[in-house]
Amino acid sequence: MVDEIVARATELLGQAEPVSRQPRKETLMSFREGHLFMALKLVTPFDKGSQTYLDPIPKIVLMVDGKYVRMPVDGDLIGSFGSFLCRMSEALEGVEVPKKEIDMDKVLRRMREVSATQ
Repeated sequence: MVDEIVARATELLGQAEPVSRQPRKETLMSFREGHLFMALKLVTPFDKGSQTYLDPIPKIVLMVDGKYVRMPVDGDLIGSFGSFLCRMSEALEGVEVPKKEIDMDKVLRRMREVSATQ
């Protein structure tokens, strides 16, 4: 009986097309402060052909001032970039940045001082 109904529905409506679903996204860690947002996510794409979710893929999301920036998922590169950011934070330590104007001479002087000590 059920097979007959399915056969009749297929005859009238045609074969059902595969459905597509949105990828699943899970945030593993994130940082948000001011105009800066960064997150490490696991994205699990959906395969329309097999109608199954594939293996999750790590993805880094970076948004600066409302604009997305493509980030490579490379642990060594992220580590090197992180070390650079730490050195930059040391160079900027104690530098007061005005809201509208930046004293670039003072910033460059401080950066040279820090570079000379390393």
